[in-house]
Amino acid sequence: MNDDPIQSTAAGDPAPGLEGVLRTDMSALETAVPKLVDAALRGPVVLTRHGREAFVLMPLDIWRRVWDSSRRPPVLTGMPRK
Repeated sequence: MNDDPIQSTAAGDPAPGLEGVLRTDMSALETAVPKLVDAALRGPVVLTRHGREAFVLMPLDIWRRVWDSSRRPPVLTGMPRK
């Protein structure tokens, strides 16, 4: 897979309350997500953002083994505040 961003479309005629929000062509996601899931079933997949490692997608059984084997399970937090 390449590291090209998913392109947004012009704002056009947004839904009420979403004025000015760019739209994303969902067909790119509909194509990419099944491929990512299939790849992750074979083992962890590192996802990048702007060429830098950003996320790991992995099968749930591997995640559970990592979680269960740590002395102190990792703390999951929400998005950082701006």
